[in-house]
Amino acid sequence: MNRKQKICLLAGITAIVVMGLYPPWVLERKVGVNKYVIEPGPYSWINDPPVRAAETKTVYHPAYHPVREPDDSEYVWQMRKLGATKERYETITTRLEATAKFVDLYRLGVQYFIVAVVTAGLIITLRDRKTG
Repeated sequence: MNRKQKICLLAGITAIVVMGLYPPWVLERKVGVNKYVIEPGPYSWINDPPVRAAETKTVYHPAYHPVREPDDSEYVWQMRKLGATKERYETITTRLEATAKFVDLYRLGVQYFIVAVVTAGLIITLRDRKTG
């Protein structure tokens, strides 16, 4: 194994260790009384799981028709047609808090596989070619 191959192997091992220390997470959020939704989450340190805070949305207050953003020109046009003004928009907090449940082993496994294949390909490509 030559010097270039050793550097590629060391880089691949380092990438796998870093991915293990900073893995992807799976989040769980409550959507009803006894209903929970599992969704892919962000990356975070292994000893500090991520928590997604509550999000806010701006909605048209009196009717709560379709909950769409007021920046959508079609929605603003429809609301003005109904007599709405900008003052009638209200910001409410929707409860979309989510907590990390566990490490997403599927995504982490795919990442490990890709790094292993790329590292092996580089090691094979960078081998010494002997002439004659």
